[in-house]
Order: sequence, then structure tokens, then C-alpha cells
Amino acid sequence: MKELNIMEATVLTSPNPLTLICSKKEDGTTNLAPICFVSYLSFTPPMIGFAAGKQSHTGKRVRETGKVIVTVPGESLAGAVMACGASTGAETNKVAANNIEMMAVEGSDIQIPADTRLAMVATLQQSVEVGDHILHICQVDKFLGDEDKKGLYAWNGFGKVAPAVEG
Repeated sequence: MKELNIMEATVLTSPNPLTLICSKKEDGTTNLAPICFVSYLSFTPPMIGFAAGKQSHTGKRVRETGKVIVTVPGESLAGAVMACGASTGAETNKVAANNIEMMAVEGSDIQIPADTRLAMVATLQQSVEVGDHILHICQVDKFLGDEDKKGLYAWNGFGKVAPAVEG
């Protein structure tokens, strides 16, 4: 075995589940941020966590509003997900720039992409600094899913976005 850096390690754990973190922007529109640093944390109550860079606009909005929807995007969004990761929501309306069809979620004022395999509507419970990121610990208020849709994964250390192949 040889010593690796974290980016080399991500290649060896590939594919990684990919999420779009949906948060409400100051103007009421939805911001989308592709993040792979996401994990289930607890069954009872159901909790998830995601880490965003300390300067992340998404993280800031989640901390300010206390609300988030963590989604697993469908395969039609592969190109849009990559484009969303290349800009900041502080300066760009990523939904409009990438022509992403959105839909409402009952009980939330945050919209999600229409092509979504899983949506976890959540409330922020705690934020913890972890190195150069902030871990957002959230209680899931409800899960919504469509098992007929294929979710996206990050492959080869985030070099490619594509569904997983079953088999």
C-alpha cells in the first residue's frame, strides 16, 4: 500500500452518492449545490449530515434559514449538476442558468428539481467546524422518493457524474 492524499482516496471509494443541497436564497429562489460529503447519522430520530466549505453560500443560507432539502438528483441532471458545481449561488441563479425544471414540496418553501430520486426535507440542528468545512447536522422531517428514477453518483474522484450500474 502507498500513502494517498484525500483526492486520491476519493477515487478508491468511488462511486460516491451525489446530492444536490437545495436551500432558499435571499430573493426566495432555490440555490442548488452538488455535495458528496453527505451521510446518514441516526435512525431515531432520522438525521443526516453534510459538509460544505466554510465560505459556501449554501452552508451560509442553511445556517441562516435553518431549513434544507437534500436531494439525490435524477440522471437527466448530470450536466446541470456539473455546471452547478462550477459557480456560486451568491452570484448565479443556477436553476435559471441551467434550465432546471423545479417542483414544490408540500410543507416547504424550498423547491427541488423535478427529476429527483430522493428528497430529504430537513431542519438544521447543529453546525460544527470540521477542518476547512462546516458539518451541518440535520433532522429529517420527511423523506420523499421515486424508486423508478436513477440517482447520480460521483465517479473517479468526482471526475464524472453518472448513475450506478446495477449488477
